[in-house]
Amino acid sequence: MAELGLIPARNLATGKGVNADALIRSVLLGAVFLALWISFRPFQSLADPDEVTEAGNVVNQVGYSLLFVLLAAWCMLHQPSRLALLVRPILLAALLWLALSVATSWEPTLSARRLTFTFVVIGIAGMALLLPKNLRHFADIMAAVVLIVLVLCYLGVIFAPSVSIHQASDFGEKDLAGDWRGVFEHKNSAGAAMVAFVFIGLFVARVRSVILGFTIVTLALIFLLFTHSRTSIAVLPMVLVVSSIMPRLRRPALGIAFAVSVVVALNVFSVGSLYFAPVRNLLDVILTDSSFSGRNEVWQFAVDHMMQRPLTGYGYAAFWGTPEVVYGLSGISTWANTANHAHNAYLDLAVTVGIPGAILVALWLVVLPLVDFYRSPHMPREAALEMLFLRVCLFAAYGSCFESRLLEEGGAPLFLIAATFGLRFLSVLRLTA
Repeated sequence: MAELGLIPARNLATGKGVNADALIRSVLLGAVFLALWISFRPFQSLADPDEVTEAGNVVNQVGYSLLFVLLAAWCMLHQPSRLALLVRPILLAALLWLALSVATSWEPTLSARRLTFTFVVIGIAGMALLLPKNLRHFADIMAAVVLIVLVLCYLGVIFAPSVSIHQASDFGEKDLAGDWRGVFEHKNSAGAAMVAFVFIGLFVARVRSVILGFTIVTLALIFLLFTHSRTSIAVLPMVLVVSSIMPRLRRPALGIAFAVSVVVALNVFSVGSLYFAPVRNLLDVILTDSSFSGRNEVWQFAVDHMMQRPLTGYGYAAFWGTPEVVYGLSGISTWANTANHAHNAYLDLAVTVGIPGAILVALWLVVLPLVDFYRSPHMPREAALEMLFLRVCLFAAYGSCFESRLLEEGGAPLFLIAATFGLRFLSVLRLTA
């Protein structure tokens, strides 16, 4: 990515063998995305309930903290001032509001721990973008990582189906039996990863190798279909269509409005169906399951409790799974009490950090990437990378209407945040060119 201004041109590889600098960059970049998609606990058995402890997932905390320290040490020797390009008022305001939500949380210790981990993930996402030596290097590492994950997923399905495919003996969600999940904990996580792999495959096909790229796309699409992750399967073509139209809309305001209008429409037809009778009646006609697999119960539960604390929320990542919610905060025990999230990231944010916090995070992770896309150079060399980052951001924005894919717990948002930062870097390149 040196041509893109993310690293100084003098650090470009000469193409005469692999030097220590290139090897270190490759290992660190590969480690970041292998940790993201394989995780530090792959092929988990779901036969027993999760062990919930006050300390959280220690393995994740140690693993990501180690990555953060290694990346920070590397960045200290490679112009860390470049990270200042990522700092912008909306980001600072969003992070400040998230920090304030810890003080107002009904579980301040839990919120503080999870917010600290989120800050670590944000730092990793920003520093990881400084590692590639050039565009081809980035494409090579991403292709290698994705192929490793895909091979492990398929090998798991073939040789270890009990920990790679949802089983009827799983402790929860027994109706998912038969759905593929590979190295992932849940079929929806696997589905979201496969969509990301499709985007990466298309990127590799344009930058590195058509055969390699479409091999990745084919393997990812097949696995995606067997996950039966309906949100990912439905949103993928939507993203491909919108991302193909946006570059043709030369007026930025029109393109941004077009992309955001899809988010609004999806929320109207999902959460809005609880309140708008015409929408609900239309869904009853066109869908076999207008409850969206029971999500409407969770949405109603989330909205009811959001309205009780609309300004501050219940505290960053401190609502779902807490004893107060699991054991019937509303006085009525439904499956919504035991849900892991609201199945809508915008609602999740409003419940946990309040409506102002949800708006700030949505501006940072949904709207500003679209603005940066139109500010980026749109040169042939950068076009493939711009499109990769745009598609990742659009998928998160649209998928978040049915799942929690913005600032969900753990390292899952890392690729989205990296894509957001990537578009920011590209837009700065144009402004400084």
